[in-house]
Amino acid sequence: MPSRLATPSAQPNGADRPETPAPASAMLPLGAIAAGFGLVMASCAASAQTAPTPPAPPTAAATLPEVKVRAQAEENAKETLQTNKSTIGKGQQDIRDIPQSLTVMTERLIDDAKLDTLRQALHYTAGITFAATENGTDQDIRMRGFPVATTGDLLIDGMKDPSQYDRDSFNYDRIEVLRGSASMLFGRGSTGGVINQVTKQPKLITEQEVVTTVGTGGNVRVTGDFNAIVGENAALRVNVMKQKASNFGAEIDKEGIAPTYRWGIGTADEFSVGLFYLNVDNVPMSSLRYLSGGVAEGISARNFYGTDSDYLRGEATYGAASWTHRFGNGGGQLRTQLRSGVFNRASWNTTAGYCGVALTATGTCPAGTPAVTAATLTDQTAMTRSGLAPRKDKIRGTYLQSDYSNTFNWLGLKNELLTGFDMARESADRFVAVTGNGLPGTNFNKGGTAVNTPDNGTQLAVSPVYRQGSDYAGRAYGAYVQDVMSLTPQWKLLGGLRYDSFKADMNSISAAAVTTSSSLSYSSLWSSRFGVLFQPSATQSYHVSYGTSFNTSADTYQYTTQQIADVPAEKSRNIEIGAKLDWLDGQLSTRGALFRTTKYNERTTDSDFAGTFPVLSGQRHSQGVELDVVGKITPALEVYMSYAYTHEAKIDKVGTAVAAGIVGSPVGLTPKHSGATWISYQLTPKFRVAGGARGAAKNRPLQGTTGAASTTAAAPGYVAYDAMVEYLFNDNVYAQINVSNLTNKVYGDQLYPGFYTPGEARTAKLTVGVKF
Repeated sequence: MPSRLATPSAQPNGADRPETPAPASAMLPLGAIAAGFGLVMASCAASAQTAPTPPAPPTAAATLPEVKVRAQAEENAKETLQTNKSTIGKGQQDIRDIPQSLTVMTERLIDDAKLDTLRQALHYTAGITFAATENGTDQDIRMRGFPVATTGDLLIDGMKDPSQYDRDSFNYDRIEVLRGSASMLFGRGSTGGVINQVTKQPKLITEQEVVTTVGTGGNVRVTGDFNAIVGENAALRVNVMKQKASNFGAEIDKEGIAPTYRWGIGTADEFSVGLFYLNVDNVPMSSLRYLSGGVAEGISARNFYGTDSDYLRGEATYGAASWTHRFGNGGGQLRTQLRSGVFNRASWNTTAGYCGVALTATGTCPAGTPAVTAATLTDQTAMTRSGLAPRKDKIRGTYLQSDYSNTFNWLGLKNELLTGFDMARESADRFVAVTGNGLPGTNFNKGGTAVNTPDNGTQLAVSPVYRQGSDYAGRAYGAYVQDVMSLTPQWKLLGGLRYDSFKADMNSISAAAVTTSSSLSYSSLWSSRFGVLFQPSATQSYHVSYGTSFNTSADTYQYTTQQIADVPAEKSRNIEIGAKLDWLDGQLSTRGALFRTTKYNERTTDSDFAGTFPVLSGQRHSQGVELDVVGKITPALEVYMSYAYTHEAKIDKVGTAVAAGIVGSPVGLTPKHSGATWISYQLTPKFRVAGGARGAAKNRPLQGTTGAASTTAAAPGYVAYDAMVEYLFNDNVYAQINVSNLTNKVYGDQLYPGFYTPGEARTAKLTVGVKF
């Protein structure tokens, strides 16, 4: 199959209605800079690799010195949907040796389907759903029915990735999704699983590529991927991105750069230093109230009912460094990583509702007006616009971890030892909107519009003014040890144990500038991981595993005063039985697992203390089946499939008599069926077609603080289809056409008890990539 370099591109909200793209001239400076930078990189690489004049050939009697060749084989995630390696377990491992359910999305899939953000990419893995939130964040993720906390479950190269920021895929090599409890490896969090964003690293090869995408919604996106050899064992890689889109009102305007320098590649001491910067100035997509308890399928998903004053602004800036030392004579490997960054975010979103009569002069619906239903909705139906609570955050995080791995022969048995420690220091300043500063109306009312007048150009006279509401500082320390013992060539035992200590201080600041201070401390937190692997052949691996996890009260960089009073961390466990099988000489991989995940001391409120005092009396569980199929069925036919059937996800116990009626009710954001597939077929050496589907069964939002699903609202099941056609003009130039959501399906993507955010409408994109 022909291969090419591929860098992720865009997939913003949009529609099938033709619209003139954003002026190409606005993007030309970046394209020129990218192309010029690429030429400079190529020139530097050429200079670095200029061969000296060869010496005269030796005579027959001459003795040639021994030449040691160092091979550096690195998987190229650009060329295939399949990978048999993962770094999710604190070091590179064969996937067959990981006794937990794991899905890996390579750069080939990210590029083929034009998955521009992390959230878009996660639609292509099963068992993951998204919650809409009152403060407009877009990374509230659920996996197996449990929250994926940004403080513990989102990772970059195996290290925690804090904050709520708009994660773009331009610097992704792949995305690894490990399901089930994993606190033994990563500390707090990890109940439903973890998501590891693996970044692009410099390689000992010279390759440059600039990719330009234009599409509906005025979308223009340019990315550049420049890699050059700059020494005998050193390379520099720079990835850049710029994107602008009018997007029918929900605008996109962002840019990013990620340079990384790596030296000592393949030697005893390998180093890497890098920077990452992402700047976002978007207008976020508006949300909608439920209509007759469901999604308003008669309203196009491209309709934006916000205002020109809405915003989502953010900056993510961090630096990273690593040192890998390989001990001689089989002495193992020590890898140490450091990352430190600052993340700023401010947002003000809109939620639109329905009104069956004319709005008041202030744009509100008159009291007592009958509810609009799906049967009474028309193009002329009035719509209210309320602003979600304005939000502003500044989060800082510094992370250090060091991991040692080696193989020993103890008691005549092979032991693969993995041990290490990590430290984290995090702080957060949170800001709230000042009341009485002229913001429009109650609940930040933004005036009215109608169903048939989206994006009507409303510009508000005022915008939020913020004051600091709290500050937070936390410190965490952890150490772990894990051993995989080979009892026989077919049987392996895994055992691991981890200790964590966590402390946090928070100041709450009132509108009258009164500060209330409190502290939180967990001095001894333990996590474990056990597994049995049976590998009768090189193509078969079966496992049974057990793992635990914990969540502290401060897992969102804040906590209430009541949560500091002798409330231990929440704890969870995961039990899994699974198999990983390879077929067709390893070209096709299948993975399956049966799981049961239980949070058995969930934090709830106690009615004996006026319903406000937290106790660990709750319990919930989820159980089901997960399946993955990925690889080549024939040399021309390649497939990726991820599917989850959640047989049951229920509330087992609560700690308040008022909520006792929800025991046995389903957990929200956990559809019974979810998944995605992508199939690629090489018709000719130059012409390739691909298509996919992604979707979920009926889904309900969360309800209140108990975690039970709302009984009054639900999003129906859906399937959205995507398609791609690619043509290679030559080895250096290709064109690609993508259409996402072919049938323009309207569905609820992010759910909240009172509203939802629709999934992206149909979009069409043309991409041209050039290598040089």
